[in-house]
Amino acid sequence: MKHIIPFIILFFVLTSCQKEKITIGTNVSETFYLDNNEASMRLLVEGNTASKTFLIFVHGGPGSSSYFYNTDYISQNIENKYAVVYWDQRNAGGSQGNSNGDHLNLPQMTEDLKKVIQLIKYRYGQDSGIFILGHSFGGLLTASFMTTGDNQSMVKGWIFADGSHNYPLNDTLTRNMLLTVGQQQIALKRNVNSWKTIVDYCNTHTGDFTFEESIQLYAYATDAETYFEKVKNIDLVTLIDYDPVQYGWPVTSILFNLSYSSNASFNRNLAITEFSSRLGIVTTPTLLLYGKYDFICPGGLEEDVFKRISTTDKKIFVSQVSGHNIMLQDESFFCKEVNAFIEKHK
Repeated sequence: MKHIIPFIILFFVLTSCQKEKITIGTNVSETFYLDNNEASMRLLVEGNTASKTFLIFVHGGPGSSSYFYNTDYISQNIENKYAVVYWDQRNAGGSQGNSNGDHLNLPQMTEDLKKVIQLIKYRYGQDSGIFILGHSFGGLLTASFMTTGDNQSMVKGWIFADGSHNYPLNDTLTRNMLLTVGQQQIALKRNVNSWKTIVDYCNTHTGDFTFEESIQLYAYATDAETYFEKVKNIDLVTLIDYDPVQYGWPVTSILFNLSYSSNASFNRNLAITEFSSRLGIVTTPTLLLYGKYDFICPGGLEEDVFKRISTTDKKIFVSQVSGHNIMLQDESFFCKEVNAFIEKHK
């Protein structure tokens, strides 16, 4: 009986996790699921689990997927040193479960991330070092995690890459960048018609943005980086074309989850969410990365985080050739800075 009670306690702490396959090695690839509150979330762990160092990708969206980060370049340049955890959030990527609209909210997803970390430590050892990397919406989710309770004590480092932690500020920065750069490009006679449409919109929508205006700014921001030849074009079609059959991507699930989550009502609540006012409690080492041509989450967001967090162990770097997807558009730069940061703090 004394062995049953601790097992029951652990069961409820982790909700549901199975030690069906745990591999310690330098070239591991294993998939398992975390069941929590009507969602069954997919985790793919790849790379060097023997290092006892784990980098968790917290993807964008809501409703995108960690599949998109699992590239050959990252496999060859990060997974060879550390283990990478590709986590699909609830209603995203290859995750399963009910549509659970009642549980699709930021506090629930923050709890999900905490349980992902608990599960990794349970499977691979409590002495495992954890780093979290938030991209795009993942920036908001990791900011929520880092400023909730004592969660930050669970990780050795926070990486904020082309992320957003303050959606109202995000809209203002996007509008200002579109307007300023658009005017410059028109003066240089580059993509004049496209930029004129954007500049005219920004001139007539100056602040206190509605949800619909925010969506329109996002659409213009998505287009804007494609007007620069030095920026590698990355879109959903490009990512889906990345041989999903060979790598076993559940394309139907990815597209269905993306459609459901991107149209969910909780996005309206996210549009007014900010963590700038709470970042002062963050004392964990932090790395901030962004692309010069990122109009979706402009670099002013990273600068705001850098200014507000209390840790003195913080660095900020900008890629001169990338837009919103720095890990795909400037792979060598991204891997170099991430590896240096992890190596210092592991």
